Amino acid sequence: MRWFEKVSDRFYALRIWQQACFVTLFSALGADALTLVFYSMFFSDRLLLDLVLTALITVMVAYPVSCIFLSKTATVARLAAELDKAATTDFLTGLRNRRDFMRLAKEMIDAAETSAGVALFIDVDHFKRINDRFGHAEGDRILILIAEAIRQSVRIDDVCARIGGEEFAVFMPGADLALARTVSERIALSCRLVGCGTSIEEISTTVSIGVAMHRPSQTLDAVIGEADSLLYKAKQSGRDCVMHQPPHEVVA
Repeated sequence: MRWFEKVSDRFYALRIWQQACFVTLFSALGADALTLVFYSMFFSDRLLLDLVLTALITVMVAYPVSCIFLSKTATVARLAAELDKAATTDFLTGLRNRRDFMRLAKEMIDAAETSAGVALFIDVDHFKRINDRFGHAEGDRILILIAEAIRQSVRIDDVCARIGGEEFAVFMPGADLALARTVSERIALSCRLVGCGTSIEEISTTVSIGVAMHRPSQTLDAVIGEADSLLYKAKQSGRDCVMHQPPHEVVA
């Protein structure tokens, strides 16, 4: 039935009026086919006239009804897509939210026979100071810019999320610590440049990052807890740095 799914996807990709035209065309052809069968058997002398009338009546009825029905269907599909996006996306930054991050990371870990990859926990240093000094509107703007800096610093298959407040997370499927360290340093540099690019000279947008590699048979909660612990050590080590296994400081 894959061919039917492909045809269905292509059909719903059309504009409403184009969909209505196809429905009307098939309705008219179907009505004429039935008319041809019955009238050729019983009323062959008026077959041509009835074929034309049947097609006209079908078009007049089917097209407006199809437009109304398909427009409602398109509205429902659009609302469903918006609800799905709202359920999986952080409203401020456009990254995935915590729930969707945990779902995807768990699927990757459950499917892996060896290491599933590396988890990064990222926290904006002294973010409360930004809100207190420059206001929450500026704080939100900084979060949006940092989210974009993280998105631009990772690979296309990496899962990025805002997991709460000024905290972000990245899961890098199939990555090792060397690659994760390179990406983490790139994230740290990109986030630092966010503050340099603002019109407010005193603003600082450094981040602390904890990096934990998933081990075989390790649960999602365990690797997340390890990354969170390493993030805490990065904070204790003076912030603006990356901590990973084995735990030692890497200047970002």
